[in-house]
Amino acid sequence: MSELKKRFDQVMGGMTGNESLAASLDESAAGELFSWGQATVKSIVDETDGMDDNTAEDHMAPRLRALRLIMRAVGRWTGEANTLDAEARLALWERVREQARVLFGESFVLPAMDEVLAQLSPDASAQEVVMWLKTLFDDRKPKG
Repeated sequence: MSELKKRFDQVMGGMTGNESLAASLDESAAGELFSWGQATVKSIVDETDGMDDNTAEDHMAPRLRALRLIMRAVGRWTGEANTLDAEARLALWERVREQARVLFGESFVLPAMDEVLAQLSPDASAQEVVMWLKTLFDDRKPKG
């Protein structure tokens, strides 16, 4: 088994066992969120090709932490949309914004929560919201 595959499997093992990452979401929305998380983990792990384990860990740790925090915040922001007050949702969105800059780089810009909400259908399912957010992240992250 290659070093990259071992690293990927180790990280994913920890993520799939962490139910708090998507506890507020239904199964389909949680699946979408984990699918995005898995693709993001693969990208992070692939960057460690040729690194020794300690260097790879140092490289991955802050970004993997940011990914977990984003997933947890998106899960709550989406899954608890009808129960959280506006202030709590804004705090979660700000956490996503801060951690996205760790995950994708300082140049990453996440639109204001109000701008995002204006683009989403008020009756969108949690899965639809997560899918829309995945596209937003993927379209805005720095290329290459």
